[in-house]
Amino acid sequence: MISVLYIDDEPALLDIGKQFLEFTEGIQVTTLPSAQLALEELASRPYDAILSDYQMPEMDGIEFLKEVRQRFGEIPFILFTGKGREEIVIQAINNGADFYVQKGGEITSQFAELIHHIQVAIERRHAIDSLRDSEQRFAEIIDFAPTPMFAIDTEGKVIIWNKAIEDLTGIPAADMLGRGNFEYALPFYGERRPLLIDLIREPGSRIGSNHYVLTKKERTFLTAESIITYPTGVPRYFESRVSLLYNEDHQIIGAIESIVDITGLKRTEEKLRDAYAMQTTILEELKTMMMNTKKKVMSSPAEK
Repeated sequence: MISVLYIDDEPALLDIGKQFLEFTEGIQVTTLPSAQLALEELASRPYDAILSDYQMPEMDGIEFLKEVRQRFGEIPFILFTGKGREEIVIQAINNGADFYVQKGGEITSQFAELIHHIQVAIERRHAIDSLRDSEQRFAEIIDFAPTPMFAIDTEGKVIIWNKAIEDLTGIPAADMLGRGNFEYALPFYGERRPLLIDLIREPGSRIGSNHYVLTKKERTFLTAESIITYPTGVPRYFESRVSLLYNEDHQIIGAIESIVDITGLKRTEEKLRDAYAMQTTILEELKTMMMNTKKKVMSSPAEK
């Protein structure tokens, strides 16, 4: 059941509007003659949509809209205006009205239009809320992930800086979110420069010229390794993975990068390589010794 709060200072129009709106199955309408009473009603119970007249005593429809947005958030709001009030329409849209409908004309068509706008506004609000919930869950998952991660929008401003990367860099999210101009490179290089996240749509040669060793590249994903000596001068090895971010319309809205310190792994690999090289050297020396011994035995006079 869709609950609609309908406000108008004309009782006759309220009665007619309620009848027409409730003629559609699944719509229940509460009517009130003033915006002040409507604010009190909204404080006592939630509604799925608001339909409001513009010209009312004490508080007009625009002032009512502002109060609703300030106190009750994004409830779908349709303004019912008189003809010839284009400036009111502009104010309504600028202050967050979902739709406006001008009074006048054939009444059945007019209320059919109102019903359509109410349904569309509610569906759109549900879609936005669902998307917002999904984005919130995504942000929470990223924030508490054990891998250091950050994300930027298409303007290069930081939109995600998770707890793991706070620990890695020592930079809290509050000091990094919203920052652009390669601010996120400072903890790693001490200077503003492109990171792998900025190179995802660049050719491999451009990635290599920025001190990365590319290990895998696809259209929307790439992996590379790098060596960083800042700030201690001691080399640290990092593996970075980057992928593009898309919205629900499959438009690119940014990119996300994970950065893993693989210094320990690289040190282990170096030790294994050194051990293997040493083992190979020893085996070669033993082989040489055995060959020399064999030659000496073969060249010695046979015992009589």
